[in-house]
Amino acid sequence: SVAINRSLEDKRSGKDGNKMAEGGVPENEVKKDLDDSIKDVVPTLRVFNGAFNDFRKRFPYYASDFTDALEYRCLVTVIFMFFACIAPSITFGGLMGKYTDERMGTTETLLAQSLCGVIWGLFSCQPFIIQSATGPVLIFEASLTRLCTILELDLLSVRFFAGIWIFLICLIVVAFEGSWMLKYVTRFTEEIFAVMISGIFIFESINFIRKTNMDNPVEDYSFYEHQHHDCNQTEVSVRPCQFGEPNTTLLTGLILFMTFFLACSLRYVRSTIWFGKHVRNIFGDFGVFIAISVVAFLTQQLFPDPILARLEMPEHLNFTNLAKRGHGIFVIPRSTDTPISIGVAAAAALLVFILIFVETEITELLLTRKERGLVKGSGMNWDLVLVGFCCLLCSLFGLPWMCAAAVQSLAHCSSLTITKKDKLNPNVMVVERVIEQRVTTICVSLLIGAFAFLGSVLRLPMASLFGVFLYLGIMNLAGVELVKRTALFFVPVKYHWVTSYTKTMKVWRIHLYTVIQLVLVVIISIVKQGTYTALAFPFVLILFIVFRHTAIPKIFTTEELAALDADEEHEEKREDRDGYTETALPI
Repeated sequence: SVAINRSLEDKRSGKDGNKMAEGGVPENEVKKDLDDSIKDVVPTLRVFNGAFNDFRKRFPYYASDFTDALEYRCLVTVIFMFFACIAPSITFGGLMGKYTDERMGTTETLLAQSLCGVIWGLFSCQPFIIQSATGPVLIFEASLTRLCTILELDLLSVRFFAGIWIFLICLIVVAFEGSWMLKYVTRFTEEIFAVMISGIFIFESINFIRKTNMDNPVEDYSFYEHQHHDCNQTEVSVRPCQFGEPNTTLLTGLILFMTFFLACSLRYVRSTIWFGKHVRNIFGDFGVFIAISVVAFLTQQLFPDPILARLEMPEHLNFTNLAKRGHGIFVIPRSTDTPISIGVAAAAALLVFILIFVETEITELLLTRKERGLVKGSGMNWDLVLVGFCCLLCSLFGLPWMCAAAVQSLAHCSSLTITKKDKLNPNVMVVERVIEQRVTTICVSLLIGAFAFLGSVLRLPMASLFGVFLYLGIMNLAGVELVKRTALFFVPVKYHWVTSYTKTMKVWRIHLYTVIQLVLVVIISIVKQGTYTALAFPFVLILFIVFRHTAIPKIFTTEELAALDADEEHEEKREDRDGYTETALPI
């Protein structure tokens, strides 16, 4: 243990004789960036060689992963990450209940995140990764629910078999070191994926208001008086029938947009000169949680009458709706439709594996970039097996599938990064060291699990959760080059901002590349909205990857693709940048 600690200190300080990269990280440890590190991955003929190597390299640091956590900064990080994770968890949990007809909801989401988070904190090679519900997987769960309803299959039974298939697929991929396939996922596909998911977030938020208006039309007193008269009631205030309310639509829109604008405003504070730096960061980091809390409190105080759709939560720790769930703690598949369920589950597992694989592996690579300053390493193969095992457990207990949340994971790493002024440029902050440990991940996961015991206290307005959904849809577009290049259609050439492609390419060539991406966004959106094709949108992403590496090189030169489909080098690191601008992956 002493030798390991001394080795870590040598790596951080450069005493092992290695030339130091920016931030105090040895160049021979992490000198490759995201693209180069993947290109160097070459599969071997030894089965599970990659997973065993990951485990063998990371295991010697296991003891130090707990002793290194004995710092005050780790306690602060636990509090910070709990609030950073709980708001998206509640939001996705509430929407999960809506999309799955309450077979799984907020309680199940919180318990799944707690269970998977503890397992991940104990056994993963990269404990900085936060396991959480994510937008792409939520959209997939909604599509799977619709398909099961059409085929008259039990959703949780299908998910039970799908969990087994996912774990087997993960084992097969890891056995032959399939992580090398990630090198084919470029920014071209990531941007299409991000824009599609953001579009769904925004559409679902607006559609929620539209459906609310259909059930509760904005009409005058006489309209509702006639409705209640037909139900043998003459007083509008008496509501024995399930009729709409004249103020529900207006209140729903007010709460949704109030949550959205408050969250956006608090995030904007980060880039202003108001308050001090730490206060600005608090507002930026906890903006979503503050927005939900403030709006929920005002709604409860001003509109206590239950005329608004609210998050369904049991009074005590229990499943969201035991009757609709149809299973106990463990899912026992129904024998009547088992053969069909197994077949549907196999197809669903392959498709959801694509999402889990891309999100987990890209998040892991983002954390291993040299500017992050990590020295203990990670393990893409071993961690993929662990993700598959977590999916298997979630399917067994009838819980939502969890995978890596890129934004929260990057925030987790940043909160444990200690910086110092660069000796050559005092105005620039560089990484001195990172507190690499497992305790914060485990503690945050346990706190999230304990939050599920609050029960009916979490009966938040659904409009507020859709306000967060709208916020995530807009924020997911931050830093996406496709959005910036689309804006170039409306900007005169002399005002084009300076990037690698505006400096080296003709404008019409840039527009051609953008139009191709926009057409593909429309195609995958149409597939996603189809009743029978919605489940296949991850497969369409695979086709786009093939299209990128076969057709696109015939249209654009190597130099043009290097400018359009590669990360900007030497990008300035600003204080107002956060997880949304660090990655094109949607939350």
